[in-house]
Amino acid sequence: MKAKYQGYEAKKSGGYVELPPVGAYVGKILEVKVEKSFDKSHDQIVLMLDITDGEYAGRYMEQYNDAKERFPETKFKGVLRITVPEEDDGEDKAWIRRVFEGNMWAVEQSNDGYAWDWDEKKLKNKKVGFSVRQRFYTYNGKDRETTEIARLESIEEVKAGKVKPMKARDNRTGETAQGASDSDGTDVTGSVEVPF
Repeated sequence: MKAKYQGYEAKKSGGYVELPPVGAYVGKILEVKVEKSFDKSHDQIVLMLDITDGEYAGRYMEQYNDAKERFPETKFKGVLRITVPEEDDGEDKAWIRRVFEGNMWAVEQSNDGYAWDWDEKKLKNKKVGFSVRQRFYTYNGKDRETTEIARLESIEEVKAGKVKPMKARDNRTGETAQGASDSDGTDVTGSVEVPF
């Protein structure tokens, strides 16, 4: 028999750590940064989140660490990008304001005494609930599916079971597409480099 190779470590092989299923979760904002939206028209607050309570606690970081071992280019998936409204946004972009205000309301409701003051750095380490929905997409000509964080929720509503499942987002292209996705102020990629 040959000698042990460098870096040998006995470990379980097989199953991948999957992203959490569709549902509502209690979590925490791990990191925050501001980037330009993909079309460069607005700023976006980029939140790196993970689940803190229940069966799936720590799942986003666990999935990232598991995938990173096999695919070094892996990005963290527990991400929500919130588009920041501009003062001159017209009625056609009123949805941006509604989505932004709803997400900030969820953070305020989940953290006693906290009020959004336009300093995104203060969002770090805040507790918050969030909804995870199904997303369909096309990659290298093949239809695939995953889950993504879709919006923030108040922790109280998550714990009370008042958060209704969100409609799936369909970003597939070609003949299999089931229709356009909802315009909800979130990013279609939903992942970032770690650390921020």
